[in-house]
Amino acid sequence: MDLNVAEWVKQSRLKAGYTQDQLAEKLSMTKGNVSAFENGRTSPSFNVMLKICNICDVSLPTNELKTPTEETAVIIDELTVRAECGTGEYNDYFELRGGLSFSKEWLKEMGINPKYCYVIYAKGLSMYPTLQDGQAVLIDTSQTMPIENKVYLIMRDLNGLIMKRITRDKNGDWIYISDNADKSAFPNMYAFQNDKIIGRVVWTGGNAGL
Repeated sequence: MDLNVAEWVKQSRLKAGYTQDQLAEKLSMTKGNVSAFENGRTSPSFNVMLKICNICDVSLPTNELKTPTEETAVIIDELTVRAECGTGEYNDYFELRGGLSFSKEWLKEMGINPKYCYVIYAKGLSMYPTLQDGQAVLIDTSQTMPIENKVYLIMRDLNGLIMKRITRDKNGDWIYISDNADKSAFPNMYAFQNDKIIGRVVWTGGNAGL
């Protein structure tokens, strides 16, 4: 499956009205880096793609879905991206591993458009037992508005990726909850101003606690 990343970078930049120099400055890169992304000579890391989303106010590139032999299912991209269930995981490289098959009927019942979804992996134990280390999760990138007590993929302070449950404290401030009961090892965290929700975790194989 072709994610058309090169064209996505170029169109995102043009939509925001930036030159290659301007986008490069905002990404703390060179014009040559941006040019290489747009020409397909190199691919941006997943974290850089998320930064482009934030800078240019765009969404991740949508999937061109493959349909398996059964007409009742659809295959959703599986990326080698890991999100820390703790302080943040930096992904400077990712690749398309293949895909996982999901029931079209289930996706429809859940109100999920597979075109905006990716399968990635959890890392760490702070969200145990909801998320386990190495577990595949389905992220719906169209769901970026926070809903209390749901689990989200978040770009922490425009840097690493984390997966946390979101709620508010008594003052109305957003807090990231660790589901692990050992709060001394896995404390809750307050949201940073620059944090960005990438999407909601909508499947983990069992939907436990989601």
